[in-house]
Amino acid sequence: MHRSDLHRSGCNGDRICGGGTGATLFAGLDEIDWASMNHAYGPAVEVPELLRGLVSDDPAIRETALDGMDGAVHHQGDVYECTLACIPYLFEAATRPGGPDRGPIVTLLASIGCAEVDDLAELTRSLEADADKADADADEEDWAANYRRAQSAVAAGYPVFLRLLTDPDPEVRRAVPEALLVCRAEASRVLDTLRRRLPVEPDPEARTALVETVGTLVRRVAAGHLTTVDEPELRAATEWLVGLVGGSADSGAGGRAEPSVGGDHVDPALRLTALTAVSSGMPAMLPTDLVPRALALLGAAYQPDGPVSEPAGFHTDTLRGAVRELREADVAGRHSPRLGPVVGDLSRALGDRVPDRIQLLDTLLRASDWECRLDAVRAAGNLVGGWRGDYRELVAAIGRQLLDPNPRLSRAASRVLVHLGELNRPVVDVLAENVAGAAPEESHRHGAGPPAWITVWPSHAPTIGDTLNALARLGDPRAVPPLRWALARDDPPKDVGAAVSSLGPTAVALLPLIRHQLRTLSETAADLATRRQDLARAVCSFGAAGAAALPELLPLATHEYMIRPIGRLGPAARDAVPVLRPLLDAPERRLALAAVSALYRITGDPAPVLPVLGRFLDATGYDATAAADEIAEIGPAAAGHLPRLGALLAEPDPHGWLHLSAARALWRVAGDADAVLPVLTGLWDRNPYTRTAVATIWAEIGQPAGAALPLLRAEQARPRRHTARDNGWSDSQVTEDEELLRVMAGTVDALQPAGG
Repeated sequence: MHRSDLHRSGCNGDRICGGGTGATLFAGLDEIDWASMNHAYGPAVEVPELLRGLVSDDPAIRETALDGMDGAVHHQGDVYECTLACIPYLFEAATRPGGPDRGPIVTLLASIGCAEVDDLAELTRSLEADADKADADADEEDWAANYRRAQSAVAAGYPVFLRLLTDPDPEVRRAVPEALLVCRAEASRVLDTLRRRLPVEPDPEARTALVETVGTLVRRVAAGHLTTVDEPELRAATEWLVGLVGGSADSGAGGRAEPSVGGDHVDPALRLTALTAVSSGMPAMLPTDLVPRALALLGAAYQPDGPVSEPAGFHTDTLRGAVRELREADVAGRHSPRLGPVVGDLSRALGDRVPDRIQLLDTLLRASDWECRLDAVRAAGNLVGGWRGDYRELVAAIGRQLLDPNPRLSRAASRVLVHLGELNRPVVDVLAENVAGAAPEESHRHGAGPPAWITVWPSHAPTIGDTLNALARLGDPRAVPPLRWALARDDPPKDVGAAVSSLGPTAVALLPLIRHQLRTLSETAADLATRRQDLARAVCSFGAAGAAALPELLPLATHEYMIRPIGRLGPAARDAVPVLRPLLDAPERRLALAAVSALYRITGDPAPVLPVLGRFLDATGYDATAAADEIAEIGPAAAGHLPRLGALLAEPDPHGWLHLSAARALWRVAGDADAVLPVLTGLWDRNPYTRTAVATIWAEIGQPAGAALPLLRAEQARPRRHTARDNGWSDSQVTEDEELLRVMAGTVDALQPAGG
């Protein structure tokens, strides 16, 4: 299809703006050459079937069609030419009178129009800079242009969205405010329209969507992402939000007035939504009694006797269906399910105000209402995961939920605690009590009671349960009996070795079972390599005693993942030397490098391994980085490689890992602080993931690295965890950040001037 044929993407005809029925619905759909266009997985030949599926009478077919639109036509937010060609037909589907499931179609239109993107210009600049992506479809308009055209085409539906604000279907009305975010040129009118709609909107969730969208627009204006709102309209919208919260910004408790809109009382949940909007977009206008007010509103909002949600009652083999069923399971039996997002959003909106967030969530965790505590546990996980603070009391409050008879609370708490490492020290006894009362195993679908010792999955090996994992990571010997039971199974958990290794020599009595598993794991077992490596990791944690497992480890020493653990046994593994030495000449580079690492740790003799390291230093990427890491372990005896190490610092290294390894090796081999300090400073700013290693090297250098003190103190003062991101998460970001804080404290002491 030629791009000029995409005039349908505007909203100029009755078919787009007014919807269609019967034979007129989707007129002309089959006249389009869909095969000439691509989506995420190839030619877009099935798009007509997907579009027709959106208007099927069968809810399973509708869900499958939506899943196909999300997964292929609008894959991960991408906009293809076929996506643009769908826009007029999506408007038809969304506006057909009385049609079911039109709300998700409006949401899809909003996403295609980039409703969630604060700055479309920034997005298009990013895409235009991605030459590889643009060149991949050279015959079509570039990706950035596709996003602009999508935004324009969806925004042209502004009159349609206004009509849908009064649609009889509340699900449609809940989706429309987000779609109106696409209509950037009409932002002032949108603000006025949404505020006027609130007094007459009967559906609580639609009312929430109206307030949230006003808050989003105000935030975008304040951030400079939206310039089409004039000052009087912005001021009116801001004052409206503050009024919904109740009272003025500086009135305090004595000046509060109960808010109303159009004479109607504003329910507490809606006031909380407005409070969240004010917190994220206008913090200067927050009430002085923020936390007490939020707690009072939450106390009034939870309704222990309210109606409960019912499941849809059908199943589809789609990602969308799986997500829906998970959501249905999550809200099952709940009387106030919409407050979960409210609590989470309010906590996030408070951002760096960590003490306020702790006070809010700690109080909620003491509430009598189990739903309130469940929502607070989840919000607390987000807080601890992303921000630094004194969490002893909050972690203790989370830990108390482990012993609650409601299994949803204990499971939610365990999912938070499993990632906290040493922060769990205040709840170690609670973890042990939870583990002692748990079942040995359960299905991945979970049963009643505390989380079991292991979880059994249908498609891969079992895994250690969260509470047992958390207890083991604290090195507590009370984790040993459950781990012994897990290791004695014919099919042990694939991560049992990691749990055992956290215990170290405390769990050395498990060595016979580990040796048995290394001998008997089937060659056809799923994740065989990963499971053997996991068990070898446990063997290494026992120190010299682990050398008793060499008869099991050495026959497996044909893979890198087994060779390096043998080396970590140190001199006790001297019987491995005849097996490892020939591997120095292995053609597989990772095998040879692993042999270098193991041999040096066992023998302490650098002579046989230095020539091998020289060969890999002359390579690039992983080889040179790994070789530099090994040279750093050897130290001054590797002085012959100094010229090449210096040269590595001048090679391109986008993420800094090669430069980090080369700088560490230069320091430990030659003690040349002048050569490495500028490199380390650059890495600190360039890649936050290197900071723990960089701080460790600074501590080794000592006072000559004193110029790094401002960087260290600035990092120590940051409220966010150093790898935390608003749009991403890692299960190790808490433990890695706590390790960075610990290392930095020692580094600051080492860099202080004498007597300072």
